[in-house]
Amino acid sequence: MRLKIFPWLGQEFVSLSWEGSGNGTAEDETRELLAGFTGHLRRLGLSLDDVVRTRMFARDMDAWLAGNQERRRILDGKARSVSSSHIWTGRLTTKGRIALDLLAMYPPADGKPKIMREYEPAVFPLRWMKYGGLLFLSGVTDMTHPTFDEQFPTIIERITGSLADGGATWKDVKRASFLLHHEESLTKLRERFSASIKTPIPNMDYSFVGTRQGKRLEVEVTATVPT
Repeated sequence: MRLKIFPWLGQEFVSLSWEGSGNGTAEDETRELLAGFTGHLRRLGLSLDDVVRTRMFARDMDAWLAGNQERRRILDGKARSVSSSHIWTGRLTTKGRIALDLLAMYPPADGKPKIMREYEPAVFPLRWMKYGGLLFLSGVTDMTHPTFDEQFPTIIERITGSLADGGATWKDVKRASFLLHHEESLTKLRERFSASIKTPIPNMDYSFVGTRQGKRLEVEVTATVPT
């Protein structure tokens, strides 16, 4: 289990990450991973209700569908959080079908609960979540167009709309995580993004993933908002 505790944007976070063993079904692996995370969080005075973001990696579409359904079943109610999911064997053990990254946050000093906004109509991921003066967006992608060049402006437009819906703009964004299809050009992504968004973003990171339903890019965003 990989564990990291760190302060960021006036809050304190716990990051957990691990890969499934390959035992049982994809649902079994997902339950096992989240049970392990639960134990680590409990020892730190937290629970799954404190989760703010999860990211799932699956071996194939069958594992992706099963793992997503189990993740959604367990992370419900107060444990609901923003999320993303990808197919990428590079994050898996030899036999594993599921890997999970989880980010939890200690309850903020203001004592206010999470505020969650669904897409309309509702889909698996939340549109956004507000907590402790922060706005977390689920991974944003586009599967209505076949190419990166067509998907990119749609993704930027969707993020812009979700930021506005949550009371923020690109000027408030503190981190953007780009999950790029491994066949695409990172240089091209950087050029397109810098041409589209002129506001400097303090933290940007890039990862490569595989194919899922034709998507070539997914972007996760975290911003600050007034409490």
